Amino acid sequence: MNKVKSIFLLLFLSIGTIASYAEELVCDVNSTQLSIYKKADFRVVSAVCHNDNPYILNYLVNDKQKIFINKYSLDVGKWIPKLEAVSVYKKLGKSPLLITIHTQYWDTPTISGISYDINLYEILNKDGEIKLIDITEKLGGNQSGLDGESDQKMTFKLKDIASIKKWLDKNYK
Repeated sequence: MNKVKSIFLLLFLSIGTIASYAEELVCDVNSTQLSIYKKADFRVVSAVCHNDNPYILNYLVNDKQKIFINKYSLDVGKWIPKLEAVSVYKKLGKSPLLITIHTQYWDTPTISGISYDINLYEILNKDGEIKLIDITEKLGGNQSGLDGESDQKMTFKLKDIASIKKWLDKNYK
């Protein structure tokens, strides 16, 4: 009988722990239509999950595939990250690029402003199978930055899709 009570107690505690964790994790899901090869053929599905360290999970989705793009988190606690913008860059003779811009607000005694983090992915299509290749390193020092103050005023130049596409026109060979 004691074994049965122990098993029930263990099961009860396990279920309680799982239920407690599930209640703490809340995710808001958003979707953005993209036209990569034809009008509205893909969408980016973004889940913003609120817990002790908020994060964002991004997927590229069409009728046949769900492709993991990235997980974004700065582990800064109370400030919730945001997928600020997503777009496709097309250049003649090149594979299309997926652009994501993540932002996060900061307000601490030493840092105040908005941090920006840009990711670039080459979109490859082989027989209808889509693959994403992370080419963010091509941005060099322009991949992330702060627009605000950290001991001095800082301005991040690539804050929007238009400025990123202009940079790519000039630098993406």
